[in-house]
Amino acid sequence: MNFFEHQARAKRRTSLLVLYFSLAVLLTAMAVNLVCLLVMNWMVRPTPASEWFTSAPAAWIAGATLLIITGGSALRFWQLRDGGAALADMLGARRIEPGSNTPAERQLINIVEEMAIASGIPVPELFVLDNEQAINALVAGHRPTETCVIVTRGALEQLSRDEMQGVIAHEFSHVFNADMRLNLRLIATLAGIVAIGKTGEFLLHNARFSHFDSRGRRQDALPVLLLAGVALMAIGYIGLFFGRLIKAAISRQRELLADAGAVQFTRNPAGIAQALIRIRNGNGSYLNNRHAEDMSHMCFGETLPLKLRGLLATHPPLDERLAAIGSQWPARARADERSRRTATPTPAGADAATPEAASGPTAAMTFAATTGAPAAAPASRPRASDVVGTVTPAHLGYARTIHASIPAPLREALHQPEGAELMICALVLSVSEQPGQLLPSLSLPSDQQARLAHYLQEVQKLGTRLRLPLLDMAIPTLKLLPQAERDQLLARLEALVRADRRITLFEFVLLHILEDHLGKTAARSQRTLYRSFQPLADEIRLLLSTMIHAGGAQQDPARLFQRLGTALLPAGTTLLPREQCRLDRLADALKRLAGLTPLLKSLLVDACADAVLADRRVQVAEAELLRAVCTLLDCPMPPLFEMTAPAHAPQDRF
Repeated sequence: MNFFEHQARAKRRTSLLVLYFSLAVLLTAMAVNLVCLLVMNWMVRPTPASEWFTSAPAAWIAGATLLIITGGSALRFWQLRDGGAALADMLGARRIEPGSNTPAERQLINIVEEMAIASGIPVPELFVLDNEQAINALVAGHRPTETCVIVTRGALEQLSRDEMQGVIAHEFSHVFNADMRLNLRLIATLAGIVAIGKTGEFLLHNARFSHFDSRGRRQDALPVLLLAGVALMAIGYIGLFFGRLIKAAISRQRELLADAGAVQFTRNPAGIAQALIRIRNGNGSYLNNRHAEDMSHMCFGETLPLKLRGLLATHPPLDERLAAIGSQWPARARADERSRRTATPTPAGADAATPEAASGPTAAMTFAATTGAPAAAPASRPRASDVVGTVTPAHLGYARTIHASIPAPLREALHQPEGAELMICALVLSVSEQPGQLLPSLSLPSDQQARLAHYLQEVQKLGTRLRLPLLDMAIPTLKLLPQAERDQLLARLEALVRADRRITLFEFVLLHILEDHLGKTAARSQRTLYRSFQPLADEIRLLLSTMIHAGGAQQDPARLFQRLGTALLPAGTTLLPREQCRLDRLADALKRLAGLTPLLKSLLVDACADAVLADRRVQVAEAELLRAVCTLLDCPMPPLFEMTAPAHAPQDRF
């Protein structure tokens, strides 16, 4: 199952979640009415059930119940509308500044940056739960290209680099397996069901103070308030029970799948296995946060102890997860437990001496790390849609090489807001024919202008293959800016791009990736609007024509277009002339194409990748345009291993 199939399956699960929610609302409304019927029979007069459930008061009570549940869910949906950052704020997590010098935080930043470069997404925002000493982590967001990673203080302080990498790879698996958005929706949905119990708590709280009425006017209402409060709390706990059942049904197998993904990404089972052993034999993974129940299905490990674990647990038992990684790991966990009782524990952060850890990366990964180039393409190239949302050891090795190729002063600049802004300007100027003439148009102070000139020289020395990694590393830093300053930055960049009255493909890529991630609605989920290609024929024609012209395919472009468009376009559709493939039209087209269903997006990505690879060679400009297309379609595209940049990269003017 590839990335797009996971996305489609998640949408079906969302529909199932709506069904569960509707059933929960119906059963809860019936339960509340049943409680009111019992109160009526006890306090007022005997009333037949058939008479009560068809009466106007029963309808009003059902409506009030519906209002409480949907209101609770709607409120939580509104609170989480901005995705992972909103959840981090709700949890009280502290943002990890990209320029942090704390060793543990610096290590986490490096790991996440490498994983992001390897998977072809902007670097996620990072947060830490400072008051949590247990080992746990989660990833949150509405879009695969807009994510936040949250870790506990215990994970930062107790895990070695390999162990932390295993945990982060597990969380990235949740991104690619389409669990992330579903998890946020599950939080909001269950918040409405639990709202009934909260209403019961409110009634009990009021009942405590009703006897203070000196005239005794509320004394008669005291038993009713007490009974109603207790009954609603009981209904709330019943809803909580079924909510946990829903979470367990959705999450348990997803955790095993994410564990397998972490091993696949890193080819180092010892990393994630040793992290699980530290949880099993150390301080555990339970959290003290008041929202531990809400996020129990999202975290790397269990967040709270449960009775009926076999039925309600959102995660498989740790020994079962270890056995799924490798049959030897449960025995090693028990041996580690015995050694902790009889000897000095292994220092936190020390790497485990295991055959898997010692073997290190695979041959492909070693090749990428030592040569600074991607590993050779396999004999039979997989479809691009099968590569989207994956990370291989070779991708990870390549990302480490790319990350290490960036000089330390530039990395430090990318982790400071002012430095990140200047680096982005340097990237724009690096593709200009006369960057010296454009510098004064920025109206920068003399010291910033000097820094920008220095960054421009450094960027030009690094070559074209580092342009997108530099952009990806700058994005989380730029997100630290207030929205007004982000908008000003985007306006300045657009003015800078248009100052020389031309726009290159790279400038188009840079502007639209930044707009996609720094705009007001960047973290919001994208809606599915189109379930066939027919309404978007003009947009698809423009996109495929642009991809073909950008690549300069050596074979007949018209014939290539006909081959690529066979499954996407009406018969007889022809290639657009180069002069009609305007980039401003392409931007609007991609916004509409983002509304396709996941499985239709996979066919579109395959066609774009085939256009790039038609001449069995990938120019840097083609790879960057493909990456921009995939980003705007919300499809994480890892580096293309077939890319072989020429000594002199061609001009990507369009």
